[in-house]
Amino acid sequence: MTDDTASPAIDAASPTMRTEPVTLAQALATDGVRRVILTISYVFCLVGALAAFGVVADAAPDLSNVLSPTASLLATAAEADRLWWVVMVGLGSYVAWMWLRVGVSEPRAQAMAYPASATLALLGVWFFVVRGDLVLGSVLGAGVLAALIYTLRVADTVPSRRFLGRQFTQLGVAVTLGWISVLTAETIGAALAAHHVRPAFLSVETWAILATTGLLAYGMALLRYLPGRLYIALALAWGFLWLAYARLLGEPRSYALAVVALVSALLVLVAGVAVFLWARGRVRERVA
Repeated sequence: MTDDTASPAIDAASPTMRTEPVTLAQALATDGVRRVILTISYVFCLVGALAAFGVVADAAPDLSNVLSPTASLLATAAEADRLWWVVMVGLGSYVAWMWLRVGVSEPRAQAMAYPASATLALLGVWFFVVRGDLVLGSVLGAGVLAALIYTLRVADTVPSRRFLGRQFTQLGVAVTLGWISVLTAETIGAALAAHHVRPAFLSVETWAILATTGLLAYGMALLRYLPGRLYIALALAWGFLWLAYARLLGEPRSYALAVVALVSALLVLVAGVAVFLWARGRVRERVA
């Protein structure tokens, strides 16, 4: 009898626990969701890269055949494709950094997570598209460049005091930006050559020299305004050097374009080091 009369009082005293539904914004703000989305994007990009170079069975031709050294005057030598290993390892290092407690808690790594995820997804689509349609691949390549630039701009707004944090977050993205810049120019040249587009007013060689010079100017702007300057400069210089190699020893041959590419490689390396030292000097002044 006593137990029956006491139980309603106990029930009334204990409040009912209600959990509010989690919104999409709240879910996306969690570290676990960031990690998962970034990892899925990277795996998709990695599969695209493996398919593009024939490691994974795929009906489309290999990327090395589509963008062969003989496709156009702007084509790099086949050996230049080795940089893809650096690209995928660099991007993977950022994903791995996000799975560490010290990495996921870093503001810069958090801010870059979703822009980097979108960039990786676009790059994965590019691997599949460019092998079947050079024109669409050129357009999509420009989209990948825009996504890479935006990702590095986000990184630039969130400084990182950890040396490893800075390297892991910007290495892969910066190297990819420099390399995809060269490949986008190469893809456009291959698309024009495949569709037998005739040059207007100037010769094909002259247009190729102007395109290489324009790529150099574009690269200088990247070095000036984005973090990861040395990585961007090294990737651009790598592309210029193998472009020069292909035009010196391969077909179609162009000694003038090879000289321009060699000079561009040297200039972008010097500019990368100079701007890097200038940026470090400004940081030290702010700290002082």
